[in-house]
Amino acid sequence: MAALVVVGLLCTAALQLINFVRTAQFNEDIVNGTLVLLSQRLQQDPAALPDLARRLDAQLSISQLSDASKDHYEQLRLQRGRVVIKTSDDGRAAKVLRHMGDGKVLNVGLHTVTDVQAQASAYLLLEDWQRSGEPLAQFLSRMQPEFGFPLSVVAMEDLFLSDSDYARMQYGDVLVRIAIEGHQAEALVKIPGQPQALRLGPIKAFNPYSWQAILVVAVIGFMLLGLGVYWVVNSFEVRLRKLEQATSRLAQGHLNARVAVHGQDAVQRLGEAFNKMAEHIQRLISIQREMVRAVSHELRTPVARIRFGLQIIEDSVLDDAFVSKQLGGMDADIQELDELIDEILTYARLEEGGPLLDFQKANVADLALQVVEEARPPETIQVRYVGQAVEQALYAEVEPRYVHRAIQNLVGNALRYAQHRVNVSCTIGSDTCRVDVEDDGPGIPEQDWDKVFTAFARLDDSRTRSSGGYGLGLSIVRRIIYWHGGRAMVSRSDDLGGAKFSLIWPRRHHD
Repeated sequence: MAALVVVGLLCTAALQLINFVRTAQFNEDIVNGTLVLLSQRLQQDPAALPDLARRLDAQLSISQLSDASKDHYEQLRLQRGRVVIKTSDDGRAAKVLRHMGDGKVLNVGLHTVTDVQAQASAYLLLEDWQRSGEPLAQFLSRMQPEFGFPLSVVAMEDLFLSDSDYARMQYGDVLVRIAIEGHQAEALVKIPGQPQALRLGPIKAFNPYSWQAILVVAVIGFMLLGLGVYWVVNSFEVRLRKLEQATSRLAQGHLNARVAVHGQDAVQRLGEAFNKMAEHIQRLISIQREMVRAVSHELRTPVARIRFGLQIIEDSVLDDAFVSKQLGGMDADIQELDELIDEILTYARLEEGGPLLDFQKANVADLALQVVEEARPPETIQVRYVGQAVEQALYAEVEPRYVHRAIQNLVGNALRYAQHRVNVSCTIGSDTCRVDVEDDGPGIPEQDWDKVFTAFARLDDSRTRSSGGYGLGLSIVRRIIYWHGGRAMVSRSDDLGGAKFSLIWPRRHHD
């Protein structure tokens, strides 16, 4: 509402300013014709100055351009043939200036504006026509551009004159008629020897609410409203963009992301709700993180005591083969439990917001080759590196420790299900890095490809708990590649027929 009031006030001010200019232009156009007639008469007969002043009921004088006005802008207007009207501070007198040529300026001082000036203009126009010797129509056509109102010839019988007005015009008087509603006026003088009259006008009153002025004000109003709407929308857009940035940061794991809240509008309420949600998420994740760490660390202590106790028992019952076998199985279970705790800690660290990754230039092909060389496969399975040569591979910006861990998890997963072969390949392009790990095992059904990277996921009998693993290895791989800005995929190997896991991420890291 306040904005509409401001726009209304500005439009009113614009209308006043436009009308101020239009009024000045209107007055200049009305008096210009009379000043042209005076200038022409004085150029022909300078001695006629007193008579013209008397007939016009005005003060007339001729001065140099530099003396008539000290204002440079007014001098330029006079030189271009424009009329300059200067009004006194009290508004009771006016001074009208027009350039006559040769550096001279006609000065007309007026104290009152009456029908005397209209009558003088009609007489001067009629006299100049008589002196010119031109046909009246040709004379009026030549003079029309100097006047701000029409000049025409009208038959006396078409004027609907009263007897007294008709008699006055027959005696040579100038008849000035003003419409009853006051919106226009005209001056009439009979053409000698003809049943016709010379009409000056009609001169229409100044209309402050003409369609041109209303159109300009409407355009200004729409522009102001448009600017106001743009300012409001842009303000909302900027604040929503900041909210979007905070949301993206929160999604990337920056749990301390917040938005500045100010104002009393819907965006402010949305920002407050976002900040409360972010605080709640941060608190829940903090609690979860502390719980996972506490439980994992607390489990390590009893696991270590159990392992120590098993070692003592093993040393005491070396002769009992059955007991030794059972103790060996228990030791393997404890080892598995220890590895599970380590996997849980790693997964929690990657899943609970952005980890602190130290990105540096590294040879990913060399990392993949290291994983292959470190692998300890069963005798029946062969692990080979079949990718791009290490010395030809481009360097990439990665966190070497985590990328090594991701490839290692994929190779370990492949070893659990492969029958004879596991192939590891690495390709470093100009923009992306790609690592593929393939095996000749039973593969993964296509309907399970979307959930294979889910934590603790269990698939069909071909990849059951008896094959080993905890359901976290591939989830860790997915999170590592996620923090590198890439994605992990699974498909079927065309070469070996089993599963094919692929990691793709940008070669250059972007914050």
